[in-house]
Amino acid sequence: MPPLPLLAATEPVVTLFAFITLLGDAWFLLVGLSICYWIGPRLGDDTRAVAATVIGVATLALAAVLALKSYTAIPRPPATPITTDGLPGVLASFVAGELDSTGFSFPSGHATGATAVYGGLAALLAVSRRRTRYLVAAALIGLISLSRLVLEVHLPRDVLAGIALGALLIVVARRLADTGSTLRADRVFLCAGVVSLVGLGIAFAGGHTEEVRHATIGVGTAAGGTAMWLRAGDRLTAAPAVSLPVAVGGLAVAGGVWIGAYEGVFGLAGALVGSVVGVVIILGLPLIEESRKKDRSAVAA
Repeated sequence: MPPLPLLAATEPVVTLFAFITLLGDAWFLLVGLSICYWIGPRLGDDTRAVAATVIGVATLALAAVLALKSYTAIPRPPATPITTDGLPGVLASFVAGELDSTGFSFPSGHATGATAVYGGLAALLAVSRRRTRYLVAAALIGLISLSRLVLEVHLPRDVLAGIALGALLIVVARRLADTGSTLRADRVFLCAGVVSLVGLGIAFAGGHTEEVRHATIGVGTAAGGTAMWLRAGDRLTAAPAVSLPVAVGGLAVAGGVWIGAYEGVFGLAGALVGSVVGVVIILGLPLIEESRKKDRSAVAA
């Protein structure tokens, strides 16, 4: 079944949908959730716990996608060649990166991740009206899923399966995390770790080297998130919003570690350790901010 040429593959259309598909990239979702987590107290009392839980849901979604892709090993659909020659250099490189058709196809990671993250935020956050949250989430999920078809890197079955999988994971995560009084993000991270281990076994058995590395990163991220929230969840929820200098520094270090892990710079053992360190930094920054404020108060006194 060939991909659906829903729109003519003109440079403006391709560029537009490359930017739309960016909203479902794993790194974009992680950075967005991290910022939401850091500034959580400024948005609402429950925002930080929700953001931490949805980071766990995102980790779970990526683990589930990796396991299914490794198991099915369905190649990407043959795509119509799309040229970026008429675009400026930096923009051409960005669009070409979003047109990458390597790896396996089923289910769509972008559709799954977008549904899990944007749908998870809509389901768990208390800001704004519930209907508004769901409408915004549905619009984002729909556009990101459509972008995967327009860019011809997925078939309709891939994105539909991704949306269904993401919705299922939200249901599972809510049942795991909701204790009636506070959200237990550690339970979601733990579930993500189990699914990552399953994916690791499937990828290893299939000889999928890149998927083995990504599953290892999933195991490390889940382990670090579980330990961090289990040990300090209450303190993290009560800690102040993270200031810009602390956030920039933390994002630079955690981002560098994760990029190195994904690119295979550190090897498998390094990817495991690096992903643990990365998520601990992301989740632990509020405690660093709290310590900075206490030090400033002590100096002022």
